[in-house]
Amino acid sequence: MPKFNASLLLFTIAGIFYVVASCFNDELLVLISKPIIIPSIVFYYFTQIRRKSDDLFVLSLLLFFLGDILYLINIEDYYFFGLFLFLIPYLIILFFIYRDFRLLLQVREIKKVDISLVIVMLTMLYLIYSLLTLIEFDSQKEFVYILLFGLELFFMTLLTALVFLYSTYRKNAYLAFTVVSFILSDVFFMLDKQFNILVFKLVNTLAQTLSYYFYVMYFLERTSLRRRYLK
Repeated sequence: MPKFNASLLLFTIAGIFYVVASCFNDELLVLISKPIIIPSIVFYYFTQIRRKSDDLFVLSLLLFFLGDILYLINIEDYYFFGLFLFLIPYLIILFFIYRDFRLLLQVREIKKVDISLVIVMLTMLYLIYSLLTLIEFDSQKEFVYILLFGLELFFMTLLTALVFLYSTYRKNAYLAFTVVSFILSDVFFMLDKQFNILVFKLVNTLAQTLSYYFYVMYFLERTSLRRRYLK
């Protein structure tokens, strides 16, 4: 169980206010609450880490924060630059998961493919295809960006499923929740942009907020596990 301190409490309160404000289109409350979410969870990370912080991990959260702030300022003007900023931390997370997978291969040989993995990946491919055909893109540039997001999420899901299915560490559960939250957030962001339906906005904002929490918890567990191995 995570230690519930002031920074995590602030994250929870800001997250609740942000989700509610987004659903009620309260721009002032969104402007107040959303910039608090990532700094508070980053501060929680620093209060819990017992060794030097990981610069690449902190950079990924900083890029998420910059993307969020740009979209708060003006999503229309900064839409593509924001997408670019969000692509980079996804690559960083892919790098972390790839390193976890390589470590898994060093201690365990994967001789056969679990049927659950096949089902997950086929579902992911169908989801990407459905989204690309459902959404009416404003330009070819937008289509390329969304395709890149789909590819990153596909490989993220593949590696996460492999790590989760063949390893029982708690960090892998947090990782799975992180990736699922990313998928829900991105899918419903596009659906909300296209159809502007309240439930889509609710799922998008809630999943995005939870993804930051799960990502930090994954990395704290990951760091703790690596520290035990290095002793």
